[in-house]
Amino acid sequence: MKKITNLLLMTLLALCMSLTSCVKDPEVDNPKEKDPDFKYIMLMSDIHVMAPQLLEKRGSAYEKYLSQDPKLLEYSGEVLEYLVGETLQRNPDLVIIPGDLTKDGELVSPQLVVSVLAKLRSAGIPVIVVPGNHDIDNPEGYYFDGDNMRPAARTSPEQFAALYADFGYNQAYAKDPASLSFVCEPLKGLVLLCIDTDKYEENRYIDKGDTINYNQTAGRIRPATLTWMLAEADKARELGKQVVLVQHHNIVQHYDAQGALQGDYIIADYENVSKQLMAHGIHLAFTGHSHLQDIAQYRTIADNNQLDSLIDVSTGSSISYPNPWRTIKVSNDFTEWQIKTGYVTTIPSLSNVQSTCYKSLHDNFKGGLGWHIKDGWSSIDKNRSQLEALGLPKGFFPQTPEELTELLTTYLGDQLAGIFMIYNEGNEWKNPQASALELQLKSNLEKLLRDRAAVVGLDDTQTAGLVILFNTMYSANFEPGLKSMLTDINQYIAPDRKSRTDDLNVVLRIGR
Repeated sequence: MKKITNLLLMTLLALCMSLTSCVKDPEVDNPKEKDPDFKYIMLMSDIHVMAPQLLEKRGSAYEKYLSQDPKLLEYSGEVLEYLVGETLQRNPDLVIIPGDLTKDGELVSPQLVVSVLAKLRSAGIPVIVVPGNHDIDNPEGYYFDGDNMRPAARTSPEQFAALYADFGYNQAYAKDPASLSFVCEPLKGLVLLCIDTDKYEENRYIDKGDTINYNQTAGRIRPATLTWMLAEADKARELGKQVVLVQHHNIVQHYDAQGALQGDYIIADYENVSKQLMAHGIHLAFTGHSHLQDIAQYRTIADNNQLDSLIDVSTGSSISYPNPWRTIKVSNDFTEWQIKTGYVTTIPSLSNVQSTCYKSLHDNFKGGLGWHIKDGWSSIDKNRSQLEALGLPKGFFPQTPEELTELLTTYLGDQLAGIFMIYNEGNEWKNPQASALELQLKSNLEKLLRDRAAVVGLDDTQTAGLVILFNTMYSANFEPGLKSMLTDINQYIAPDRKSRTDDLNVVLRIGR
């Protein structure tokens, strides 16, 4: 019975973490006169631009796509124009975009991105980009025509580097032979390790003879790339430069057990890689991918010595709630980073971007949940088989993805959707709804177990034993990760030490 409850809880926690109140727009840096002791950086991520010609005719094909992954795709070009307008108004010294520049790497989409970003280049503002898992050789790029869709031309690695030549690759003073990674010094004294963490070589294509189209979303740093980048970091530091990492996938866990439960969002072997980065003087990273407005810190010792830490500043998607971007005011020696959050508020086609995105993301929770369940059904189905082998009646665990989706939505939908929205916003610990949602989720989980036990005919003694084990396993396996997420506390190596960082507006001090 212990294995039964453990499998149930771990399955649910993985689903909850795979999914993840409107936010006010705080004042962000918009100085009339720049402080000469600081440089200014704009940071945006996961802009997911879809060229308008890809939506030939709105219909069931496009609606199905949105039901699984609701984003402002058809307005993504307008959102990018908004961000470029904000950037031009602030006239920063640098813009950084950590990947997922396009919806799904359709060749016409990066062509649009480049044409819009060119306005910043024309204004003398350097822009540095890295690829995301959506951008290169992606088999899921389509033209949508009513009820039908057809494949769009894909962007190859070579085409990506050529298209974004003026946005990092031409500015690079070193390039990795093993990937699309490069090193540049866009501001004197600041060296950016711009790393390609994507695994597009693992994608699969029906038009190349594979049985399915498959886009690999997980990330890693290739061993050869890691060796190369650490050597480049050492060279830069010997010259007295500050070295900062820019990549798409997270490098630090943003809640306890993210690596185990949401592994596609953090690079493989992240703990070992993080230690090596710190050993070579890298203590700050800018990432995206998870659509979280979250800052997390990893330390190898249980004290507050910044030199033994790595801070991951993850920025959410500009076309998904809460539609964030960041401004950074950094000291000329690149040791003090004043980070603030801004939001996309209005575009010509939408008067209130955040409210629209909140509603679509919240209302499409069931569709997103269903997509994740269907996508992971093979592993979930193994758990179901193990449950039945351990003696539970066949009807206890749902037999189809659709049945499981309906069951979880009915019992846990409101709580999971609420947690998902709070998780996306950042600074979860400041939201008074967080603890109440956690308590209600636990209560409804117990009700779900009792009701399923009644459906399959378990007697009172069996049901009571199941509930006792549920509460035991919940406390041991589910609650720690959930509390870490909802209290915004990230645990690092020493188990009795925890840290919390303001995800939205913070001053970070980084050694050199």
